[in-house]
Amino acid sequence: IFIFTIWLGISLSMIPNIKFGLDQRIAIPSGSYLIDYFNDMYEFLNIGPPIYFVVSDVDVTTRSVQQSLCGRFSTCDEFSLMNILEKEFEMKNLSTIAEPTASWVDDFFTWLNPTLTECCRFKKNTNETQFCSPFQPSRQCEVCYENREPEWNITMEGLPEHEEFMKFFNQWIQSPSDPCPLGGKAPYGSSIKVDDETNNITYSYFRTSHTPLKSQNDFINAYRNSLRIIKNLKDNLSIDTIFAYSPFYVFFVQYATIVNLTVKLVLSALVILFLISSILLGSVRTSMILIFVVISIIINILGVMSLWSISLNAVSLVNLMICIGLAVEFSIHIVKAYTFSDITKDSFRNDNGGVLGNGNSNININSRVCL
Repeated sequence: IFIFTIWLGISLSMIPNIKFGLDQRIAIPSGSYLIDYFNDMYEFLNIGPPIYFVVSDVDVTTRSVQQSLCGRFSTCDEFSLMNILEKEFEMKNLSTIAEPTASWVDDFFTWLNPTLTECCRFKKNTNETQFCSPFQPSRQCEVCYENREPEWNITMEGLPEHEEFMKFFNQWIQSPSDPCPLGGKAPYGSSIKVDDETNNITYSYFRTSHTPLKSQNDFINAYRNSLRIIKNLKDNLSIDTIFAYSPFYVFFVQYATIVNLTVKLVLSALVILFLISSILLGSVRTSMILIFVVISIIINILGVMSLWSISLNAVSLVNLMICIGLAVEFSIHIVKAYTFSDITKDSFRNDNGGVLGNGNSNININSRVCL
């Protein structure tokens, strides 16, 4: 009992050291060529996975929404999406954002700048109704916003809204990156979804990347960092439908709730075990002792998981629940033996140690042994 108690205390102290994740290398045969592939990828790959901040259900044609998303213009909100993500990029030690975020809103409005003579152009003498193709001669075209009032400026006062916004946007999203490098087709052709019926933008994303991720802990921290950023964005923007996505998130979303899930499942199993054992054994006190022993076994198993570097994940959680069943199987026989042994003594022996004559004279020693 002394050794068991000491090991129980040691196991309790080691539980906080349990790591999370499921290393892909332990899920494949030890002789597989993929082991070397994953080893080299974690050691030499020096680029992180992409991350997309998806925004939907907002009217991007209105000035207030534009200012809540942009970052290059003087009238953009102080805590706009782009400004917040730029701060995240600057916090090298706290954030996993590795690159400046690509903003289609900023690039689109910059494409309208009349000083960029190869970008937005109208055909001459068409009253700004027909756009020039990218390689159409300059003598046949005039630059957008060249003589407009209010003119193009960094205060966004003269930038398009509503129907005019979509007029310029539809041309920009079809423009290649040559000769104007700000054309939207190549970098943003798949980033923005336009509803053909309403001619309005339904969703779009802002793209950046994570820092290089070398371990399961790095991937989990990157996912948690994205949740923190999204909470910050929702707290500062009047946009509820915004979320972060990266290809690996689907595998690591479980670790945001796995501790709570583990506690709930273990407690649920213990409560069910207590109720069933109380009914079948006929003793609440005995059932409480059984539950204490099972809890001690689970704590010891968690201590071994920490000692042997076994991570907590969906697979190990299932095995942990199986261990509860095995712990009950090994313990219940001993509990039952002690319980019914006491009943036998109380039922068949009187104060002087003789067999009670309670009208069942046919009860013999064999019956006592069976009980």
